[in-house]
Amino acid sequence: MTTPVAPVSFARRRFLTALVAVSVSAALGGTLAGCPSNNDGRDSNRGGNASSGAGSSQPGVLRYPLTANPTTFDPALVSDGSTIDLLQQTYEGLVGWDEKSEVTPILAKELPKISEDGKVYTFTLRDGAKFTNGRAVTAEDFVYSITRSLDPKLNSPVAQTYLNDIVGANEVAAGKATSLKGLRAVDPQTLEITLVGPRAYFLGKLTYPTAYAVAKEEVEKGEKTEGGASTITAKNSVGTGPFIIEEFTPQSMVKLKANAAYWAGAPKLTGIERKIVLDAKTARNLFDSGELDVITMEKGDYAQDKDNPAVNSQIQQFDRSATFYLGLNQTQYPPFKDKRVRQAVAYAVDKDALVESVLQGVNQKAGGVLPKGIPGYDESITGMPHDPAKAKALLAEAGFPEGRGLPPLTLTFREKQPDLAKTAEVVKEQLAAVGITADLNEMEWGAFLKKTDNREIPFFHMRWGADYLDPQNFLSVLLTSKAPENRTGYNNPEYDKLCEQADAETDATKRFALYNEAEKMVVEDAPWVPIYYQKDLELIKPYISGIRDSLMGHLPHTTVEVK
Repeated sequence: MTTPVAPVSFARRRFLTALVAVSVSAALGGTLAGCPSNNDGRDSNRGGNASSGAGSSQPGVLRYPLTANPTTFDPALVSDGSTIDLLQQTYEGLVGWDEKSEVTPILAKELPKISEDGKVYTFTLRDGAKFTNGRAVTAEDFVYSITRSLDPKLNSPVAQTYLNDIVGANEVAAGKATSLKGLRAVDPQTLEITLVGPRAYFLGKLTYPTAYAVAKEEVEKGEKTEGGASTITAKNSVGTGPFIIEEFTPQSMVKLKANAAYWAGAPKLTGIERKIVLDAKTARNLFDSGELDVITMEKGDYAQDKDNPAVNSQIQQFDRSATFYLGLNQTQYPPFKDKRVRQAVAYAVDKDALVESVLQGVNQKAGGVLPKGIPGYDESITGMPHDPAKAKALLAEAGFPEGRGLPPLTLTFREKQPDLAKTAEVVKEQLAAVGITADLNEMEWGAFLKKTDNREIPFFHMRWGADYLDPQNFLSVLLTSKAPENRTGYNNPEYDKLCEQADAETDATKRFALYNEAEKMVVEDAPWVPIYYQKDLELIKPYISGIRDSLMGHLPHTTVEVK
């Protein structure tokens, strides 16, 4: 997920959920924010009514921010972590995540039966699951929902990434077929999915929103795309999840109410309020005043609050399988086509200094693409060390001595996130030290996602959070030459071949060895400069309990209580 992705959401994505291309806190709405000013009006007793042990002013309602307007209410279209967190409260798929970060049945009664050749997955749906309009969920709903995600008239930016292993998916996405050969409703309670080949990671892909169940009769009430496809907005959002969208005020608030008829039993909350708060400092002020219950913590605030007894008991840390990186897009900046220039950028960046100065030592610097928690993670992949002399030598070899002759370069990142801005400022200084001059550009989140999706930004800082715990979700999804998520234009046939072999391999030891070889190759080629792995700091009021968590982020709030 370029996913912001994080506290409360699982993945991504985006991507890219996202930060400086995604927010470090995709799910709780915020991203890691920056150092507070000395005159922001907060004192050593900050923390609001939480420090006194008082309960919420709205018992039963969980309040945490969205850092941007939802990018969509359509599961087939979503690509950022904070919006995924919103939608996972209202929609569900066959499978999802549990607190062990393992795939678990959701609308499926149990994990699927898999054929001996690894190609056919047979799911039995659980009894009693209904859409919030009262209709029972059937296997045909999944045939419709998954096929719809691939419909070229809908133009999903992510459907092929997560559904392309199903037989016929590419034909539907290309407009050459209207039905998906690899999907079959055997009967109302039985769904059969056939893959083009065995794929060890496939169940993980089905946790992504492109495979959520949507109700056809409600979708068809929605607005139409230019191509004629019906879309889902807040007005016709009908899923099977524990919550229902009650109200949406653009740029202000999304309110959810509990689904009393939820198949697993009504959630303990009566509702969720997602105030849209663009600025990290504003979110902190709202938390301190008792108007928000959970926020992602600014690293600058952590330096002060970790030793403050009025606040430190509210600080919680969550490990995430996510990597923050610099993306070097060679389709937009010709010098990045030269590996020596890309490597010079990598050698110029002092990751240790970034982690210590900006991130207060909380995060671990990144050596490779894969973060901890991903099978096949290799701590021996350390990346390129900080070596300004080596960076200068490589620039000179590439024909840019002391940076002379390099075209203007701009580093783009997500707006209104102080920690991200500070990271970009430090990177700018480090690049300048070797002769690379870069301007800085903060961009609104939705526009940033769209432009990176379209490979329009030459140089950017982003995050990728795992959608599922497999190296394929990073190495193949993000960096193979034909991958839709490849935002840098990286193209190495040898790398593609290694990933293709690993994707199809069924022996785990052989798979991870192939991915490991591919990762070492891509770190050396440097289309990415991995900087640090994600760890979320969150401030959580003491009257909150029952939050469930995974390496992808917080899970749907079925067990959360607000006293």
